[in-house]
Amino acid sequence: MEKKAQNTKAASDPWDIGFGAVLFLLALGALLIWFPSDIRGGFLDVDHAGKPEPGDAFFPVLLAGAILLLSAIHVVKALLLNRQRVTEEQQGRLTRDDLIFLVLFNAIVVISLAAMFWLGPLATFAVNFFTGKELTYRQLVDTVPYKYIGYCVGGFVMTASLIAWAEAGLRWRAVFSIVAVIAASIVVFDILLFNVQLPPNADY
Repeated sequence: MEKKAQNTKAASDPWDIGFGAVLFLLALGALLIWFPSDIRGGFLDVDHAGKPEPGDAFFPVLLAGAILLLSAIHVVKALLLNRQRVTEEQQGRLTRDDLIFLVLFNAIVVISLAAMFWLGPLATFAVNFFTGKELTYRQLVDTVPYKYIGYCVGGFVMTASLIAWAEAGLRWRAVFSIVAVIAASIVVFDILLFNVQLPPNADY
């Protein structure tokens, strides 16, 4: 006896909508609550010559604003365009694969951020151990190559891992692109802009 066909309907993916909505709310909270209470400087400052330059809030506001806009677009797109035929049992169901994805994604991000934060101080500790010096990373936070170690390694590990995961492998073109973006960000944020520090150096 044939099984009765399951009812299907065109529906938006609730995970797509939820992802965009959470990012939208977090970005909105950062702009309205977090940044005004935590960042002392303004969006734009004036240097000694009277020329405008990015203030302490410049890049955080730009980043949060970009996340706010992109997440809103993502939600609208999920509601209007990303509609697919799903059964009643499939709609909104949390599967084992979803949980594995979340665990792996967060593991990659956390490990990369830990490398970004700790590799600089670990490099300083290693230099002190072999040379007998008593330097701290705070003293070397604006010194080459210490200030680049965590940013470069952590940024490369995070980006390369996510690309390799998404594309089932890492090609030389992707490696070159990652290195080029990291190098360009160093030139812009560390060399051309004098009042900006690469992460996580501003935390020390």
